[in-house]
Amino acid sequence: MERLRSEVKVKLALVVKPVDVVTGLAPAAVPRLVLEGIPCRPVRKPDGTFLLLGLPPGDYRIVLSAPPHYADGRAVVDTAALSPLEPVELVPMLPTSSYPFAPGTTLIRVRAKGMPNSANDSAIIRAAVTDGNLACAKLRQEADAGEAELAFGAAHRLVAGRCYYVLDRDPAKREFIRIAALHEAGRRAKLQTPFRFAHGKGTVVTDVAEGAADGRGEWAAAFPPQGVKHFVCAVQLFSPGDEPLILDQEVQVEEGRPVQLGGLPSTDEQGSGGK
Repeated sequence: MERLRSEVKVKLALVVKPVDVVTGLAPAAVPRLVLEGIPCRPVRKPDGTFLLLGLPPGDYRIVLSAPPHYADGRAVVDTAALSPLEPVELVPMLPTSSYPFAPGTTLIRVRAKGMPNSANDSAIIRAAVTDGNLACAKLRQEADAGEAELAFGAAHRLVAGRCYYVLDRDPAKREFIRIAALHEAGRRAKLQTPFRFAHGKGTVVTDVAEGAADGRGEWAAAFPPQGVKHFVCAVQLFSPGDEPLILDQEVQVEEGRPVQLGGLPSTDEQGSGGK
């Protein structure tokens, strides 16, 4: 048995961890995993992760599919750059508007006029809480640009896999982060990608709701309970890796009540000036 375990450890090339960004858990529906251009037979564990064995070091494109409640999750992984002890790649699974959001969540829906074009198909929604009094966490010390691990002085409601908003005092330095793993009872976090900017001690981190296109020009994202009757969030609709594409708007919401942002022009109508 020990010999078998040793052989499996040697051959383990990649662990793919799909995460439902609403719950921070494995998706309720089992995703189908594909390595683009490469046949593979991943081993799925009870915790929802996939083990890929025997892959030579290199770059791989991962696609996780679990329609209709989730958009495809995609990632490009360089296995040579991963830790040989923990070669884990977290792949966020964003909900579509058909996702069974739990009662009591604050749901924000956005709809574009007409059928979506290819740019809209790839666009995602992010709504970030901009009220500093509703902190999920605060940085315990200064963080430099490029830093990927950080400590929190005050933290609650942090969930590995979810996206959060760094509400820096300087608006130009505000950014989104995704927590890949939590340690020390949630007081230390490893980020999926490093900070783009430096942030001072005491900088507030707030909740973010995310969602993906549903193929009909609609997006939906849901906040967990914030514990207040009203709060303000910044809603952005954008293509991954791009500037806000269709929408960049501040919205006041009432906890537990849906918000519909309708009559939104499509990117076809906006043209290149929509960015």
